[in-house]
Amino acid sequence: MNTFAHVPAARWLVSRETHPSVAKEAWARDQPAVLRTGLHFEAVRLSADLVHHIARSTDRDAVERAFARAGIDGAVIVDPPRRWYYALVPPGTAEHWADPEGACLGPDCYLGVPAAHRADPPGTHWLLTPPDGEEALCAAGDVRRPRVGTGRRKGARGVTTAFSRKGADIRAPRPRLRSCSIPPGFSVTVKRRTTECSSRSI
Repeated sequence: MNTFAHVPAARWLVSRETHPSVAKEAWARDQPAVLRTGLHFEAVRLSADLVHHIARSTDRDAVERAFARAGIDGAVIVDPPRRWYYALVPPGTAEHWADPEGACLGPDCYLGVPAAHRADPPGTHWLLTPPDGEEALCAAGDVRRPRVGTGRRKGARGVTTAFSRKGADIRAPRPRLRSCSIPPGFSVTVKRRTTECSSRSI
């Protein structure tokens, strides 16, 4: 999978953004656009170490096959510099997400989303086809589906889930922020070619 021609995906991803032109400008500069989760999608954060352990390889084809075995064939972003995978799931997933090993970015979180054609490194890119509608998102049950016989990292045997927790959800202070519009007294830190950003008090 080397190229995408997914104009509908790009249009859908920003269709509920307050300032879609900002996202389009970032994509035109070949940078991830900072989109708020909870509008069209939320995102389950997966440790690269665990994904590669499940795939038994860091090879892209092997990783794609590992996702396919879980029933996932699209809507996955990879951020190589920070060693995270993000499976985009339907809105509302975070509200009921209770797995202690996973972090689900829900409302009031932000995610760096690459342009729909960005299918290769370097930097943040789509591992699997970008979604052009909610029906193309990953099912939460597929993301949590256990793998039998792969073992957990540190030698445990039996069942492991498809993701690993590293850090808490990144949440913005109340009142809810609109897109990346920050009220007085707050600032947003966005690192180039990284995937997450959050608002913080200064």
